[in-house]
Amino acid sequence: MDAPATDLRFTRTLCGNTMWLTAGRRVSFSVGSLRIFGHIPESSLGPQSQWRRFTGEQRDAAEHAVLQTHGAKLEQALEAAVAEIAAYLQACEADALQPDIAQLRDHWASGEMDLGRVGSVLRQSLLDMQSNRRHRNLAEQIGHSVKLSDYPDTFPARRRARKLIAVLGPTNSGKTHDALERLVTASSGVYLGPLRLLALEAYTRLNDEFGVRASLVTGEERRIIEGSRVTASTIEMLDASREVDVAVIDEIQMLSDPDRGWAWTQAVVGANARELWLLGALSAEPAVTALAARLGLPLEIRRKTRKHPLVVGKALGNHPASALRQARPGDAFIVFSRRDALNLRDDLLGLGKSVACIYGALSPEVREREARRFAEGQADVLVATDAIGMGLNLPIQRVVFTAVQKYDGVRRGDLPVSLLQQIGGRAGRFGHQEEEGLVAGLTPNEHRLVVAHMKATQPSVESSGFQITAGAAYLEQIAGMSGDNRLEALLSLFLLHADCGDGFFTPHVPEEQLARAAQLDRLKKLSLPLKHVFSMAPMAAQNETIDGTWRTWAYAANQGKRIRLDFLPRSAKKASLEDAETTVRLLAAYRWFGYRLPELFVDYALADEQLAPWISAVDGHLRSRFKQGAGGGRAGVPSWYWPRKS
Repeated sequence: MDAPATDLRFTRTLCGNTMWLTAGRRVSFSVGSLRIFGHIPESSLGPQSQWRRFTGEQRDAAEHAVLQTHGAKLEQALEAAVAEIAAYLQACEADALQPDIAQLRDHWASGEMDLGRVGSVLRQSLLDMQSNRRHRNLAEQIGHSVKLSDYPDTFPARRRARKLIAVLGPTNSGKTHDALERLVTASSGVYLGPLRLLALEAYTRLNDEFGVRASLVTGEERRIIEGSRVTASTIEMLDASREVDVAVIDEIQMLSDPDRGWAWTQAVVGANARELWLLGALSAEPAVTALAARLGLPLEIRRKTRKHPLVVGKALGNHPASALRQARPGDAFIVFSRRDALNLRDDLLGLGKSVACIYGALSPEVREREARRFAEGQADVLVATDAIGMGLNLPIQRVVFTAVQKYDGVRRGDLPVSLLQQIGGRAGRFGHQEEEGLVAGLTPNEHRLVVAHMKATQPSVESSGFQITAGAAYLEQIAGMSGDNRLEALLSLFLLHADCGDGFFTPHVPEEQLARAAQLDRLKKLSLPLKHVFSMAPMAAQNETIDGTWRTWAYAANQGKRIRLDFLPRSAKKASLEDAETTVRLLAAYRWFGYRLPELFVDYALADEQLAPWISAVDGHLRSRFKQGAGGGRAGVPSWYWPRKS
């Protein structure tokens, strides 16, 4: 830096709503000649509104007064700022950092700088540039090391000869029956389904219908049968290290599911089976074909047709209340929320019908009991959400859509073709009904869309973009590179910087997991593996009681305390339906944790014992003829009815 002090200038500068007396001069740096102008708090000439009312003489007097009182301090601040800028530019050059000189040139010449803060601002700028460079370097390192194209090579199955057999067709085409028959003849095998209820159904059928010893393994439950050679499991519980003869993956079209698709990707890539049976909709064929080609595996496709006729009937009536009076035994009425399910149940009971009820908040055990009531004729009609869309093998003669729009977390929109067809396909299940299966809308309002969607072709599952989640191995790898054990940061680094290659595989982190990771990172004693387990817990954050319990357990784990089964209400018999449901879900969550963290969740066996009375409490409410719904709605319109809005 080399400049004479004689070029010092004082001038007036409007900054914000204040007029300032500023000092500046031109200075030569390594990047060229720059004008440096700024002010200090004491060099204020007053608010703009006041300055406007001053005469020329008043303005000169105000400037003279500030210059006399604070001129020397203003000049000293300018020289200190010039020295700070020189040091900043030298540090940038020494560290090969590239600040935006054009932007800085304009800012430094504007007079808007508080000269007293120049040093702290520039030091922060240096830290930010250094941090950004470290982040870029880390991103590059992660991109070089975490290559999603190498994902298949992380599984033992990659080193084994495998064959894919895709059995594709609509509902009621016998796909699952074919696969279970193959498991019967296998020396060892595993069934992987999307729901614990479906795993339980496969477990029951294998043992009771096919006479095969089978075990059950889900996130929170183990029923290990001595001498079993087949295991029925939920898909997230895939044991990639276990070699089996045959693996069955159900509902393969869920490769495209935005929240859980990663589990199907993992199963297809990692199931360590000589034969891998993929069951699902015909729309999954492009995805299955693409995966087989990518993995270099032979693929056999068996296309199935529906075994029982399915036709679109007529709307039940012009008005929802009068249409409901047309309910008959064997009907399944479809709604899309717990509230609507219970309100509709109450209205059907009021019409003298006996009703079974199935919705997502119910435990698999209660769903199974309700399904059995309907299957055995103890209930005339079934009220269900789309929870029946996958698997449940029920004697439904007619599926009636009371709504054809569903809230997706952002807005209500028309049901996708694939979902409506999957639910509608539950009518007229082969082996249950001799008559054809019927699908209908409750009123013409719903029926128009039912007719259109049942005729439509399901969109094909995409043949690329298969989800890969940030498993423990990836997180540990990124933690080693970054030196950071914050789960939210590691998940974000994986999401942003994993090398996607040609986009065949894509990184996936659920939003709820990211949000929970941020909360867990505030618990300083919690290890990365523990945070990872807690972030994946199946505990609904939107339920205040369940979310509060999750937080309590996380805090206890952070303090190294054992987590006991001390959250149960006093009596299952006196609990409301909602309280009983919540307790069952908490017991399921406790068992989920107990399997993974037995040293912390020490009452696993007790949780197993306590589950039965709470399941019975929920079941008792649903079997009773007492009202369980919340009611509401508008005059003349049932509280469960949502007319379609375009």
